[in-house]
Amino acid sequence: MEYIKYVLSVRGMKCGECEAHLQDIIRKNFDVKKVKANRHKKEIVIYAKAPFDETLLKDVLDNTGYPYLGIISKEIVNKRFLF
Repeated sequence: MEYIKYVLSVRGMKCGECEAHLQDIIRKNFDVKKVKANRHKKEIVIYAKAPFDETLLKDVLDNTGYPYLGIISKEIVNKRFLF
């Protein structure tokens, strides 16, 4: 199956609850297959079946209080299993 892999730069995550909060916000606002926040790398990796509105993504993340710094990379990947 083909997915779009986004890697986002987000600052301010201090703990696992911060990661979980951002993952939940993204799941609630976008149609994603998988999302994983990493406070150590200061990034969020998202796998989506279709592109999503990057302006809306910025607005949603900015409203969480965690500084959103933009998309680090965006690429098409073929993954058979994500979990």
